[in-house]
Amino acid sequence: MVGDSRNRSWESPKVEILRVWKADHPLSILGIVFHVLKLRPDVVHFNVHFQSYGRSRITNFVGLLLAPVCRLLGFRVVATVHNFGDMVDLEKVHVKPSLLNRLGIFVVTKLMLLLISRVVVTVRSYVDYLGMRYGRMGAIYIPHGTSVNKCLSIDPHERVILMFGHMGPHKGLPIILKAFEELLKGRHDVKLVVAGSSHPNFPGYMERFRREVTDRVKVEFLDYVREEDLATVFGMADLVVLPYLAATGTSGVFHLACGYEKPVVASNLPEIREMVAEGASALLVPPGDVEALKEAILTALDNPSLLGEMGRRNLAYATQETWERVAEAYEAVYTKLLRA
Repeated sequence: MVGDSRNRSWESPKVEILRVWKADHPLSILGIVFHVLKLRPDVVHFNVHFQSYGRSRITNFVGLLLAPVCRLLGFRVVATVHNFGDMVDLEKVHVKPSLLNRLGIFVVTKLMLLLISRVVVTVRSYVDYLGMRYGRMGAIYIPHGTSVNKCLSIDPHERVILMFGHMGPHKGLPIILKAFEELLKGRHDVKLVVAGSSHPNFPGYMERFRREVTDRVKVEFLDYVREEDLATVFGMADLVVLPYLAATGTSGVFHLACGYEKPVVASNLPEIREMVAEGASALLVPPGDVEALKEAILTALDNPSLLGEMGRRNLAYATQETWERVAEAYEAVYTKLLRA
């Protein structure tokens, strides 16, 4: 496993982690090829999205070329691609939608899809999209995966709304803050918890909002949440909100919420709708609509039976795509590739 130095520590007797590249350092990223040539693995597996390697377009262009380069060097290559740049609202993720950027996204995506051995996507509709847009047939859908977990009991005297994740401009943090401010005008038994850290491509983003709302006693900011503390953070929540302005693939936080049996209010985006169509449960609101978000939160909080039903449906959805099933699916991909 070749990792970026930002990744947290993780140990296993069957896993060796080599931290050989750094975000926003194109030359260090090229070091991945050196280590692949040194290790001579049976399968090289890239887990990427179009901004995996940093903030600059050059860095990401170089990084995304690594998969086709490894294939040209004779290795079997699997790539799990979480999103595609031409499917994302670039302005919402602070990428200039210039002709040069769009051309670069198209070229690197085309090279990846033409050359690598197996393409895996975590959104089912992406399979058809790749066939229509790029002529790549046979892409494989494997769910994002989640774990089924137990939570601590909820405090019955206070309603807690949770927003969780890496915060950047497209996550809609100011939208939920405004909606919550409006919500407080009518009731006082609620608290908003914002948990996580700034997105690596937007350092200091969450901290700026933390400074701006220090006088709001009903808003609590938590720092990066360790995996062993997830049950505590999700356990305190009556409702999880995903006020995204744009989607960059399927929502990992939605999957987490499902695993913790939590109801969800989310923006009405294609990737979110697909999860709902496949069995997850959420109240959907137009992206960026403060009033609609506030009303959906109130609808959920004022209806305990609805909260319970949504939570049960989300837990059932989580049991359909556990990490064990996802691991088996990838094992099948590796096995078929090695036999080909």
